[in-house]
Amino acid sequence: MGKSERRETKEFYILTFPWIIIFLFLSLIPLLYGFYLSFTNFAGFNFDHVRNVGLRNYNNVFNDSDAMYSLGRSFMVGALNVFFSTVIGFMIAVLLNNNFKAIGFFRSLYYLPAILPITAVGLMWKYIFADNGILNSFLHVIGFNPIQWLGYDHATLSLVILLSWGCGGGIIIYLAGLKGISPELYEAAAIDGAGPFYRFRLITIPLMTPVIFFNLVFGIIGSLQIFAQATLLTSNSGLMGVPIRPIYLYLVHTYQQIFMFQRYAYGLALLWVLFIITILLTLIVFGTSRLWVHYETDDRKGR
Repeated sequence: MGKSERRETKEFYILTFPWIIIFLFLSLIPLLYGFYLSFTNFAGFNFDHVRNVGLRNYNNVFNDSDAMYSLGRSFMVGALNVFFSTVIGFMIAVLLNNNFKAIGFFRSLYYLPAILPITAVGLMWKYIFADNGILNSFLHVIGFNPIQWLGYDHATLSLVILLSWGCGGGIIIYLAGLKGISPELYEAAAIDGAGPFYRFRLITIPLMTPVIFFNLVFGIIGSLQIFAQATLLTSNSGLMGVPIRPIYLYLVHTYQQIFMFQRYAYGLALLWVLFIITILLTLIVFGTSRLWVHYETDDRKGR
């Protein structure tokens, strides 16, 4: 190793040292300590009497009907959210990829929901979906009967609408991917007689599959962590309340067990089960990506 390489290595460790310290003490160590506590009887204040209980907390997770119900609801809401956010975000990005008057305004407008505070968004949509809210007032004007959007029959749909409205972050990533497609490909296809639909299907979609894959992975991870939106939408006590049964999601149940019932060790077991499920789903998506994700410099077939 030459002198310049040693200097670069030294500079690298000096620059990354603060991040390494923060990662160790604020992420890795608490993560491992929480994993250890999930195998104990820890209740928040019994540090002097913590003892190992083996897999009891994890057995309780799978024997807890509320936990299994909330996990199923999280899967359903997450699947709907990923599907609609992916499709809607991609379609809007395609439209925003055109150059027309005030395009910058519309791009900012669609991105705005992604940077608004979750609490403000949840309360705003709660008032929109209220029995005498804006949406029902509009339905009354056009001659339709009001709908109980926050009731048992429509609460899941209302939550999915709220989540899909905030897909602006994905739109920006899709738009960046669309900007990276060479116009020469579209021109060559047009010369060969391909219409707009075929250019979209045979050029845009294949070249955008890496971006779709990226948003899909992060969409799955984020959808399994939905908490505040469901709680704010139907609870009368803010984040401290319990949403109605159709949107009683897994993290809501975890929050209740830890902070309401002081079942810290059991709550940590719930979180670790979710962590493992998230890892498995991510690995499945990565494993199937070779079947549908196209890379321009893909050399895996030759390996």
